[in-house]
Amino acid sequence: MRFHILGTGAIGCHIATELRARHPVTLLLRSQRAVQDFRNRNNEITYKRADMKPRQVVGFDAVAMGNAMPNIETLVVATKATHAVDAVRTVKPYLTPLSTLVLLQNGMGVADEILQSLWPNTKEVPSVVIGVNRHAVERLQHFSIQHNSGWNDPAGGLVLGAMNHSKASQVKPVLSAFAEIPEMNAHVVDWPELQRKMMRKLVVNAAINPIAGILDCHNGELLRNPWGMQVSRQVCKEAAEVLTELNTNTDELYQMIVDMLTISKNNRCSTVQDFRAKRLTELDFINGYLCQLAKERNVDVPTNQFLLDMAHAKERIMGSS
Repeated sequence: MRFHILGTGAIGCHIATELRARHPVTLLLRSQRAVQDFRNRNNEITYKRADMKPRQVVGFDAVAMGNAMPNIETLVVATKATHAVDAVRTVKPYLTPLSTLVLLQNGMGVADEILQSLWPNTKEVPSVVIGVNRHAVERLQHFSIQHNSGWNDPAGGLVLGAMNHSKASQVKPVLSAFAEIPEMNAHVVDWPELQRKMMRKLVVNAAINPIAGILDCHNGELLRNPWGMQVSRQVCKEAAEVLTELNTNTDELYQMIVDMLTISKNNRCSTVQDFRAKRLTELDFINGYLCQLAKERNVDVPTNQFLLDMAHAKERIMGSS
């Protein structure tokens, strides 16, 4: 089974390195120049992990997204949530009802947006697997990553499940490919359970990312900051009131945040990395999703709205794009 990887930031490069040991992997790059740059690096990705020596993972193929290619069997979409629809649109001519998309974005709502925008005719829609990613990975430079946690997380480094419309015969080998890689620490669950996992991950991102991004700090620095953690706790309180499906409370969600910050203390979350690179953040799909759901459910979430507004204000000041 060949995997095509769309998005070669921290998560895309991490997924590519793990899959490459067992499967052919093609990286879909932005331009022919990017392909040539990758070839100049001997088609390799540098992988670093805290408990291992750095290694060079080789043997990848790479093509420019504008070039003709065979139909894609399995497409891993590891772009930012804000770019996912446009990125998939560029390769849509090579996706068929026999294709499977694996979506790895932070937040919620991305899959629905992709399907509604690109496949309004449900008879033609590809199968879709969604992943809740708990691996903490940083991009050090192009095609060089630092893996900080997730490979030994008891809750799973990557939790995967297929949307209800997906064809079992298509998604089963895809799910198995991830589950068979020990370092991926992948767990496969059914769709209702995956939705609950997505909600819990949404809370993790909502209670960490905007605060760490605004403060420009590591996760461990946020954990040691009582004022920042008080804001994080307030996000948890609001989330518990909105996400009634979780049947949880502030204390339980807040402890989940503390646990995540503890195991990923050396990591800079994706929002910190986005701000530093002057990229737009994914917070519209995180705190923004919570705010929209809260509005539909008639719940006030002033802390989430404030953090979202402050993040957008910071994007504007920094000229993020």
